Amino acid sequence: MKVTFKRFGLPYNPQKDKKNKNKIIRHIVWFLIAFIAISVLLTLVVEALIRISIAKLAINDTIDSTWIGSLASYWGGIIGGMISGTLAFIGVFYTIRYYKESDEQKEKAAIQPFLNVTMASGGKATRGFSLGKSKEDKKKQLQVNVNIKNIGNGFANTLVVHTGANFGGLAFNNVIAVGESIDLFFMVDEDELKEGLHFGIQYIDSMRNEYIQEYDMKKEYSSIKIECGYPGFLEQF
Repeated sequence: MKVTFKRFGLPYNPQKDKKNKNKIIRHIVWFLIAFIAISVLLTLVVEALIRISIAKLAINDTIDSTWIGSLASYWGGIIGGMISGTLAFIGVFYTIRYYKESDEQKEKAAIQPFLNVTMASGGKATRGFSLGKSKEDKKKQLQVNVNIKNIGNGFANTLVVHTGANFGGLAFNNVIAVGESIDLFFMVDEDELKEGLHFGIQYIDSMRNEYIQEYDMKKEYSSIKIECGYPGFLEQF
């Protein structure tokens, strides 16, 4: 069963947010390209008009022709400066943006938790959740004990567990330091477990960066395997 994650009642889709951000940047780039193209075209038109005026006045009025030639150089300098200034702005903008994102990634990676979920051998867990669709047949209900260990670079303050039971997830408040772990159990339907189940854990780090990490659980033959996804950054509080 695939779980749809939601935050504040809205679907969580980091890929869509990234596409929207890239779409805005593309619009800015296309605007600047159009601006440069119009400026170049305007430069050529103004230059052509001035040259025509110079050709007409060169025979009759040397002073006027000299003045118009100076005007051509003046407008050429202004329009050329606009084009070079725009190109310089684009270069500086992307340079600053690159180093800013690079620094942010390094800072987040230095304290980013990673919650590794594995099967637990014993039944020490005192807290659990129902995972999958609710079934009336309790005989097929199976308790799956898991261990959540933080193998990242900083502590994780867990917020909720997403099981698909509601929009915002179920409260699960724990602080898991680096190298430490906690036990948890899920009540699942045996048939659904063979098809595969999906859940997620939402947490924040020491800098209040919020993440959501997704997991897939499936029974293959006699063993249950859990595949851990990578933390997905949501936002910073």
